[in-house]
Amino acid sequence: MSLLRRGFKTWCENAAANYRRELNVAVYGPLDPRALARHIGVLVWTPKEVPGLDPAVLRHLTVTDPQSWSAVTVRHAKGDVIVVNEAHVLGRQNNSLAHEISHIVLDHKAAQFFVTADGKMMMAEYNATQEEEADCLAGTLLVPRAALLTLLDRGYDNARAAEFFGVTTDVLQMRRNLTGVGLQLSRRRSRT
Repeated sequence: MSLLRRGFKTWCENAAANYRRELNVAVYGPLDPRALARHIGVLVWTPKEVPGLDPAVLRHLTVTDPQSWSAVTVRHAKGDVIVVNEAHVLGRQNNSLAHEISHIVLDHKAAQFFVTADGKMMMAEYNATQEEEADCLAGTLLVPRAALLTLLDRGYDNARAAEFFGVTTDVLQMRRNLTGVGLQLSRRRSRT
């Protein structure tokens, strides 16, 4: 069951279109989340760029267990910083960045974290509604419905469309499912 309030998906599509206009990105073109972060005044760092990060923590994040995290937003009075895991493929990095940017755009309350005795970073709380909203906006920023419909109508398969948008095939499939464009195309084609 979706936790999204009525009209939220439409709001996301409109917000994504507005950001594309502001960034001079074609309606049907790929959106670079790093450019969007710069546009809204958010810094994007890798763990190596975090000042004062303990070398043991850096090693844990980048060598010992790089698959245990994707990105994290650090909120500070001087501005927000997103630390992204550069060990992941670019498509996953893009989705992780767009997800964290979405939390900022949506003005979500930052989750609290703690570090376990064995060095694992854990969330102290989890807000399912905020996570679903951030997923929805992130997917829409990266793969707007109209753009996805156009590419699929032109014969792009998931892999080719994912490459075009700079996302993983999982994200592309999620957007296909959430937007219903596959069903729309099959109905359109069955009428011809």
